[in-house]
Amino acid sequence: MNTVARMKIVNYLIEKVFQLLNRYLNHEARKNKVFCIGLHKTGTTSLANYFRRFGFSSAHSKYWNFEKSHLKKFEFFSDGGSHFDNDREFDFKSLYLNYPQAKFILQTRDTEKWIISKLKHAGWTQNSEIQPDNTDLITHDQWRHKSFLTIRRFIEHKLNYEKKVIDFFESRDPKRLIVVDITDRKSQTEAVNRVKQYLQLKSVNNISFPHSNNKKSKNLLDNDVYDFINQVLSETSPTY
Repeated sequence: MNTVARMKIVNYLIEKVFQLLNRYLNHEARKNKVFCIGLHKTGTTSLANYFRRFGFSSAHSKYWNFEKSHLKKFEFFSDGGSHFDNDREFDFKSLYLNYPQAKFILQTRDTEKWIISKLKHAGWTQNSEIQPDNTDLITHDQWRHKSFLTIRRFIEHKLNYEKKVIDFFESRDPKRLIVVDITDRKSQTEAVNRVKQYLQLKSVNNISFPHSNNKKSKNLLDNDVYDFINQVLSETSPTY
């Protein structure tokens, strides 16, 4: 075994020791659970990896919101959620009631940057053929369907869903929800510190925020798509 390989093993073991110590320090926060209920493409992978370093058992998948065994097993939850209004949305109301000590994170992102990232994730490219609008194809399982109506419904859903979450917690217990954008590099340090302070996270080591899924896609979208995004954004604006 060469020196580089040995160092990788040593660093791995050190990291595991830190995680175990941090797990002990964050006993209360872990016991109460943390739910990230923002939409995907909002830094869910980075948040999951960040909380793992604090000792949380982390569920980063699309299944936890529908699998009771996942809810019992894990302490931090992110990813999954819905693509369109009222279609497989996070059941945050039940989570709020069933886990009265849990804390919630609504991670958000600039809507224009978010929709471009989402479209690229769905396979849109500069050469994508735009299909005719079809309301029958605005479903969770058809979210990769390439139509202008899909884009409009994506944007409307983001704004509607985030408002729904914020209104719910404001009417019940605002202290159980924090709204952050951890994708903006200019304000990321402040946003991450807010999360850390909100949950009173503790650590024996210095934990930097991981930049997971950080590769920027070089794919461009068709100019007509960019124009349509700007049109929809000019017609829809958040009221929160």
